Amino acid sequence: MKLMRVPIALLSCVVICSAAAADDATLIQRVTDLESRVSALEQLLEKVDTKDRWKDTILWQRIKQEMSSGDIQKLLGKSSRIEEKIFVTWYYHPTSKLHSYVWFDEGKVLGWEAPR
Repeated sequence: MKLMRVPIALLSCVVICSAAAADDATLIQRVTDLESRVSALEQLLEKVDTKDRWKDTILWQRIKQEMSSGDIQKLLGKSSRIEEKIFVTWYYHPTSKLHSYVWFDEGKVLGWEAPR
């Protein structure tokens, strides 16, 4: 009876390993497809007129600490006003300092306030 258990255990291992390999291949293909879609969307985003892109709150959600000023300009477009004091602040709202700005320290994002 013990002799039968070894081949069954070995067969089970082969089946499980084969399923895992198939899952890995599926995941790799899925990641490749998603990377392609993200790349296509980023190219579309670059083509969109940047004048009013800053108004899109979804774009503000993509901002991360330490992003470069170049990354922010690609994402939101050119700011309405730049103020240089202790930190550099890019204001996106044309008439108000109370919202829609990005703070930079040494060219890296320190903080931001999205449009309301």
